[in-house]
Amino acid sequence: MNAQYTKAGKDAFESPTFVNRVKSMLKLDFYRLFHTPAFYIMLAVAAIIPAMIIGTSGMDPQGASSGSPGHSTAPAASAVEFTNVWQLVESTGGSAVADDPLDFAGFANINMLFIFAGLLMAIFVAHDYSSGFVKNIFTVHSKKTDYVISKSAAGVFGGAGMIITYVAGAVVAGLLTGKAFDVNLSGLVLCLISKMFLMGVFCSLFLGIAVFFRNKLWLTIVFTFLFGMMLYPAASVATLSSTVITAVLTLAAGLIGAGVFGLISGSILNKRDLA
Repeated sequence: MNAQYTKAGKDAFESPTFVNRVKSMLKLDFYRLFHTPAFYIMLAVAAIIPAMIIGTSGMDPQGASSGSPGHSTAPAASAVEFTNVWQLVESTGGSAVADDPLDFAGFANINMLFIFAGLLMAIFVAHDYSSGFVKNIFTVHSKKTDYVISKSAAGVFGGAGMIITYVAGAVVAGLLTGKAFDVNLSGLVLCLISKMFLMGVFCSLFLGIAVFFRNKLWLTIVFTFLFGMMLYPAASVATLSSTVITAVLTLAAGLIGAGVFGLISGSILNKRDLA
């Protein structure tokens, strides 16, 4: 498996300068990203999610009523009905802020993509350790900081790609179902940009989890979902009412979060062996 990365990494570790080291790591990781089937599967899933949401929009998940004849029961609450395509992009609801915290179906919206980006990095890191490839990386390219920066960048890029395919899927689903497209264009654009900026926080956190558990992919997945659901409301700060201030604040949060969690990831890499 490692042989397929030889071409991309041939000249990856020759320069001692920070910029060239990071560029070489980025070249290697992006080569791997574009040759990883999981990346394309997640892009496809991201595009399908809006169609699933629109398809179940307004449906009563438990039926209009229940109970035996002569006994009346209150009708079950209906699922949220989306009348405008861009409500799918805003997605300020979800289980984390709903009345029922165990309503896991409420997580099926654009904010789920933050967790998907974490899973993508989990696959990368787990493969590095399970295949022994990480030893090659750190033997020739010994700076742990470069590894953290490169993996985080790949995660953010992958997450941003999922957001784009999600929007494309929402547009197609909206056209097929006749949903409205009225929107404040600047608010929509800033909403999407803000969500992409927030990927910096989430991806850096999930990278820390991945390098802590190393080749134990199943544990990484469990804790990625756990922390992802705990932080779910944070992804909802970007709404269709987003302004330039929102974008600036989310950019700052992304950079600060990436810096803090990046230092934690680097510390974990420095203190643990490569086995």
